[in-house]
Amino acid sequence: MDSPPTISRVSIRLVPEEVPRGLRRRAGRGRGTYRPLAIGAAVLLRPRSAGGRWVVSVSTDGLLRPRGPRSLPAAIARSRSLRAAGVMARAAVALVAPEDVPLAQPPAGRRAAAGDLRHDCYGWSLLYQLPGMRGMACVDPHERFADLPAFYESPLELIDRSMFLAGKGIPSRPIALITQPGDFVAASAGRICNRFYPRGSFRRRWADGPGD
Repeated sequence: MDSPPTISRVSIRLVPEEVPRGLRRRAGRGRGTYRPLAIGAAVLLRPRSAGGRWVVSVSTDGLLRPRGPRSLPAAIARSRSLRAAGVMARAAVALVAPEDVPLAQPPAGRRAAAGDLRHDCYGWSLLYQLPGMRGMACVDPHERFADLPAFYESPLELIDRSMFLAGKGIPSRPIALITQPGDFVAASAGRICNRFYPRGSFRRRWADGPGD
């Protein structure tokens, strides 16, 4: 099996859909933990008609904001129900992109509830929209695991790829590829381990054991 991802500890902060200028991360907690800002959750599907790619329903305003459940628990529940119906699906977290930051301050009082989502993360995937696509964007498949989209372990690699696509006029949005219940299986001596990276030091996030 592959070695576990370089970065696995992530504390994701949800922000309003209209991101205020000058938003700073809160200091004093979770030193050594990467803290990306998120615009909401996403549900990724891998239909046979997509040629191996994962697809996501997105807004039609060019910002590629995922449509569907906004909260991560709701997205995870939705992906589990889809898999139970035979559809390959998984949840992810859509991260803030530069296009989300307004050029001017938003009106006073226009805020959405924010909060922290502490999750283990495999890495950073890139949602992109090819010419001719509308209301839909895609993520490349992982070269080894059919149940995972492709991801980068380093945010810098993802930025480099997004800049390359932008140079070709292809919009994109970063997403955090998180662990979820179906990624864990029972191992020897009652131990629960990640089925993709059994040597990974993922937290026992899913107290009820493996799901799906």
